[in-house]
Amino acid sequence: MNEFRHRLAVWAGMIGSLLFLAVFVAEDVFSQDFDWLSTAVSEHSRTPHGWIQITTFIVVGLLFVIFSGGIAEELRNVPGSRTGPLMVGIIGVCLILSGPFVTDPGGVVMSSSGATWHGVVHGVVGAIAFTLMPLSCFMFHRRLRSQPVWSSFARLSLTACFVIIFGIVLLKFAQLGVMHGLLGLFQRIVLVAYFGWIFALALRLHANRPDSVLHRAQTMITSST
Repeated sequence: MNEFRHRLAVWAGMIGSLLFLAVFVAEDVFSQDFDWLSTAVSEHSRTPHGWIQITTFIVVGLLFVIFSGGIAEELRNVPGSRTGPLMVGIIGVCLILSGPFVTDPGGVVMSSSGATWHGVVHGVVGAIAFTLMPLSCFMFHRRLRSQPVWSSFARLSLTACFVIIFGIVLLKFAQLGVMHGLLGLFQRIVLVAYFGWIFALALRLHANRPDSVLHRAQTMITSST
C-alpha cells in the first residue's frame, strides 16, 4: 500500500470517528430543549439545524468506507477472516444512508401507521449498523489475537465488543419501555465505545508504519533491551 493511500485511510478513520462523536456531543450540549438522555442521536436530524447531523452521517460514512479499504490492504498478510474490514465498510454505507433517510420521532414504531418510508429505511440501516458493530470488533479480535504485535489491540477489541453488546441490551430494554428515559444515554454508550474503537484501530495502523514516531520508539526500546 503506497504512502498516500495509507495516510488517507488512517486519517479517514481517525477524523471520521472523532467528527461523529464531536458533532453529536456539541449538539447535545448546545441544542435547546433537547433531552439527550432520552433521545437518540439521529433525532438531531429533525431539529431546525438538522442539516448538521445529516451531513455528518454522510461525511463520516464516506470516511468509513475509505478506512475499510485501507484496513483490508494493511492487514492483507495477516491470516484469518477478512470480514472485519468489510463490516466496517457496510457500517459506513449505513451511515451514509442514515443521513438523507431521516428518522421518525422517538416512540414511532416502524410497523405502525405513523411510520414514514424514510423513517423505516433509517431504522433498518440503523439496525444493521448496530448489529455489525460488536461483530466487527469480535472478528478483529479473532484475526489479530495470534499476532504478537496486535495482541494488545485484540484484547481491546474483545473488551469493546462486550461493552457494545452490554449497551445494546440496555438500549433494547429502553426501547421496550424499561428505563425509557435513559434510551439516549444507552445509545451513546454504544456509539462512544465503537467510534472510540475505530479511532484506536486507525491510530494502531498508523503506529505500525516504519516511519511513525511510535514505531521508532518501540524499535529503540526493543533494541536497547
